[in-house]
Amino acid sequence: MSDRGLVAATERQLSVVEFDSRIYSIEIQQKAALKFTRVASFDFRIAGEHQIQVSARSNPGLELSSDQFIDAYRNEVLDQHLRAIVSRETEAERNLILAYAFSNTKLVSS
Repeated sequence: MSDRGLVAATERQLSVVEFDSRIYSIEIQQKAALKFTRVASFDFRIAGEHQIQVSARSNPGLELSSDQFIDAYRNEVLDQHLRAIVSRETEAERNLILAYAFSNTKLVSS
């Protein structure tokens, strides 16, 4: 049973990866982990002055291919980080669009 690096197993496997917190915040790490909660449980800890250590333990009955899982997790962290940047950079435009859309709408009946 193979699905993106998953193999049926009886023991829970642990994968650990560290990130520089000056680049990727704990919030970004948690958002990335959310995508993988169906296959693993996560633990986050501060490992040094600027290090966040992320431990992922496979859910019962699944074995994570550690290298593939870490690669996929790193890609998701980058994706979440870039989404946050785009969101920050386009906030003014999104607010303008929403303001315009609601300015032409009667929200209260007279």
